[in-house]
Amino acid sequence: MNIEVKVPAVGESISSGILSVWHKKDGEHIRKDDALFTLETDKVSQEVAAPEAGVVHLKAAEGDEVKIGQVVAEIAPSATPATAKGSPKKSAAPKLASPAAEPAPAPVAAPPSPSAPAVPAATFSSMSSSSPSEAGSLAVRKKLSPLRRKIAVLFGINGYKDPIPELGTPVADVEGIADALRKHYGYETRVMRKVGKKEIIQTLNEIAAEAKADDSVLLFYAGHGYLMDDTQMGYWIPIDGSVKTAANWISNSDISKLLSAINARQLILVSDSCFSGSLTREQRMTSGIPNVSSVLQHRSVLAFSSGGEEPVSDGGKEGHSIFAWSFINTLKSTNGVAPGFEIYRVVHGQVMKDFPQEPQYGAVISAGHTAGGEYIFEVAN
Repeated sequence: MNIEVKVPAVGESISSGILSVWHKKDGEHIRKDDALFTLETDKVSQEVAAPEAGVVHLKAAEGDEVKIGQVVAEIAPSATPATAKGSPKKSAAPKLASPAAEPAPAPVAAPPSPSAPAVPAATFSSMSSSSPSEAGSLAVRKKLSPLRRKIAVLFGINGYKDPIPELGTPVADVEGIADALRKHYGYETRVMRKVGKKEIIQTLNEIAAEAKADDSVLLFYAGHGYLMDDTQMGYWIPIDGSVKTAANWISNSDISKLLSAINARQLILVSDSCFSGSLTREQRMTSGIPNVSSVLQHRSVLAFSSGGEEPVSDGGKEGHSIFAWSFINTLKSTNGVAPGFEIYRVVHGQVMKDFPQEPQYGAVISAGHTAGGEYIFEVAN
């Protein structure tokens, strides 16, 4: 019996989208969890995976507008099915309550965008443990288990309402980073544009329900951030954030709770926003060459920020922030397997050449990071 592939729900207010790309051809043998097609809406760009292995038969064309729930393909069982990627049964994840409102001063605007000089993409050939300010190289190591699933969710927020200052690059940043993660590393990517607090929390809870212990999850946020002077608590400012109340802000403590609900042993949050360095303060990571097989046995929860507890630049090069541009270049230049600290080290060196903001990298102990853990970036075959 053929299995129907339907357009999934991607948000309460979204009823349709554009089937922008088929990643498989009509009649092609596919594996379970292979990327099948990309659905585009005004807020979301989401890859949809194959629910089963078999031979796919397409029922819609690229560029078609498709409704939520519409059948766009069928998968016929194959006499010689492709090897499945192995996906254990989903487990439920706790839902988080919204934080209480707090008095909220206006978010700080990013400083004027500097004119950034061109920075050559980093070249990786050998591991180095030199200081963070030096651009360096990464080792080529043996591949990790091919059964590991890689999931990336990226939030990019432009279009803030006055008096919160507009930002120019977040949507382009998350689209560029998602492209690098998908093509170079084999991540399943979901891009969320101009989203509010409810949508962010709902999406992260969905990932918590979906991700398994052997998966690798990368989260990326690009938008406004704020740091309360009295409590030293950091916040994300979603599209529906207000200067009059913090009810729709997302605090670092809630971010930590959301991270702790995601079961994946490999988990990293990358934040390109003002004052995002407060996410990394629990435990700063240092250089070193981890034993990859040992690392994968530990719960690893890392935070990588575009700056310290300071404003960061929205401008940079080629339509991206300085941090995002450096991150994209570094991701594309990596070969083999690299620990997160080495990615940070190279990005740190590039950013510091262009603007007086200092990226940070640290472990989130409150979300379950354990000693010996580290996030691993693994280039796809």
